[in-house]
Amino acid sequence: MSEKTEITWEPEADRRIKRSPFLMRRFIRKRIEDRVAGRGRTHVTEADVDESAGMYRQYRFK
Repeated sequence: MSEKTEITWEPEADRRIKRSPFLMRRFIRKRIEDRVAGRGRTHVTEADVDESAGMYRQYRFK
């Protein structure tokens, strides 16, 4: 059975996600965490949020 690794967030990256629409936050956060985990990392940075902002342009991140 695989062990779920906890993903941590830089405070600034977390703050920027909280500026996205409330109903989309959980979806966006999960997508970012999945991408980070897929790269073998356990910490979300502002660069990860920047990358996602390009993918989800219609949502406000900055």
